Amino acid sequence: MIRQEEQQYLDHVLSIVQKNQQRLAEKMGTNAQDMAGMNDYFWENYTEFDEYGYEMYDHSQAMKVGMTQQEEYEKERKRLHKMQDNPYFGRVDFCYEGEEEPETYYIGIGNLAGERAETPVVYDWRAPVSGLFYDFDRGPGHFIAPMGTMEGEITRKRQFKIRDGKLIYALESDMNIDDEILQKTLSEHTDAKLKSIVTTIQREQNRIIRDMSHKILVVQGCAGSGKTSIALHRIAYLLYHQRDKLKAAQVLVLSPNSIFGDYISRILPELGEENVCEMTLDDYAYKLLSEYGEAEDRYDEIERSLKGEWSEEIRYRKTKDFVSELDGFVLELEWDIVNIRDFTYDRITLDANRISKLFYEQFADVPILGRMDRISEYLIDEVETLRGKDMEEEDRLAVMEKMNNMYETRELPELYQRFLKKTGRPPMELRKGFIPYEDVYPMLYLKYAVCEMPKNLRVKHLIIDEMQDYSYLQYRLIQKMFRCSMTILGDRMQTMSEEQQDVLKFLPGIFGKEVFCVEMKKSYRSTTEIMKFASRYLGGSVPQDQECVERHGDLPVFRKAENAEEMWKLLAEDLRNVEAHTAAVLCLDQERANRTAANLELLGVEVH
Repeated sequence: MIRQEEQQYLDHVLSIVQKNQQRLAEKMGTNAQDMAGMNDYFWENYTEFDEYGYEMYDHSQAMKVGMTQQEEYEKERKRLHKMQDNPYFGRVDFCYEGEEEPETYYIGIGNLAGERAETPVVYDWRAPVSGLFYDFDRGPGHFIAPMGTMEGEITRKRQFKIRDGKLIYALESDMNIDDEILQKTLSEHTDAKLKSIVTTIQREQNRIIRDMSHKILVVQGCAGSGKTSIALHRIAYLLYHQRDKLKAAQVLVLSPNSIFGDYISRILPELGEENVCEMTLDDYAYKLLSEYGEAEDRYDEIERSLKGEWSEEIRYRKTKDFVSELDGFVLELEWDIVNIRDFTYDRITLDANRISKLFYEQFADVPILGRMDRISEYLIDEVETLRGKDMEEEDRLAVMEKMNNMYETRELPELYQRFLKKTGRPPMELRKGFIPYEDVYPMLYLKYAVCEMPKNLRVKHLIIDEMQDYSYLQYRLIQKMFRCSMTILGDRMQTMSEEQQDVLKFLPGIFGKEVFCVEMKKSYRSTTEIMKFASRYLGGSVPQDQECVERHGDLPVFRKAENAEEMWKLLAEDLRNVEAHTAAVLCLDQERANRTAANLELLGVEVH
């Protein structure tokens, strides 16, 4: 009975999808014809356009409008194509307080209606009413709508699996998404393309995805808790609800490596959103230090660590105490780096006492190497006011240059070398022409401390993935670089560093009261056998604060080889029995990885 009822509704929805596709194709064709006509008109008549350029401007604006419209149509076309395959995945029946009959809402990746003003037959998973599906079991429930909180009772919940427009199953569910369904979804074999979790979002995950009340949201999640997928769904949710002020190009994702960027490029389109900007913090740092030379890669540092080439000093340079040393050095620079004297240029004068007062009092909040520029601007404004005319650009530049000559040096590498010498450390030496990795972030911190560096105002939301792999020093830099809301995610147990650190202990001290921390303790990914295997390396048991969905699989297998040649043969044998894109071989460093890849290829194994 359920299946028959739901099949009828599915057929109805798919017919609307088809009609919308036909209507959209007509609109796209008409718009393309209009733009082609405008283009033909331009080339036939542009020599006769008015001399003031009004017609040229009108034509340009009309073409821009047409192109923008076509881009919107193309986005809609792709969304409808996805909905043709799988238009929705959930249903919730909600009886509003004071009403007798419930309203039925079907939940999918986007809104769908026959006409613009009609009631949707499918609601976007990010819409307020969709929270009923994720947050409540059958019984009392509520959601926040534009007109206020809507209360009532959930009378029915169902989950569907639809593939290629065909109903695979329809299941009644009292709970949000019960473990049986979740296990089935998670245990299905998938291809290399990672999938969204929109159909299996759990209550705690949904709260994080929809949180808009905290500026800095920090999520500590155990392995397999879905935190990385949550980050992507949160981006999609924020872009949907703040579309009037937040665009995809204004969201930046910082991650330790480029793998996450590949994940983003595949998942966001599935959620109905454009891709956002993604880069590593190292990339960002190298760009800001590029004028001083190229910098070492983080993987160089990791390899040195694995080989035991790791000193206590390198570890110390990431800490709060080291940052305090840098801050103290910057304070001393105020007196050590500048030689204030009387200023004279082309009948323009400013005595040393007045310059000193401006430098140490009026512009005390400006970074040291920016203060003489501010004093120059102050002086130039004063002269222009007295003379009643603007100063020539050549004279303006000369005033600023002469004022900046009061600094002993303005070169960042020289200042950093001075810091190292003053604190009793050996000078920085380039490794094969590269700035050593352990010096990259101290140098960048020093740059932000002594130079006027603009905050990145283009970025309006920052996502930080693998938060445990960033040091105290790097978080201090992030706080200086960005003035925006943030979502910070990671797991203290899964660090790439030599030792674990709990960033939750110092993040509130950096970002202040705006930080709100959430812990996710339930793992949905690993089997019980894998968790027990991994626990041997975490003191013998699964952490007490970690819960696991009861899923079972094969036991991990140890293979012992007498020598390297036998090891490669065993590896090759195992790799031939699995799909290439589901297997990985981990090696201690790049040298061993290259050697292993070469030997596996000799044994007929394709290596990527």
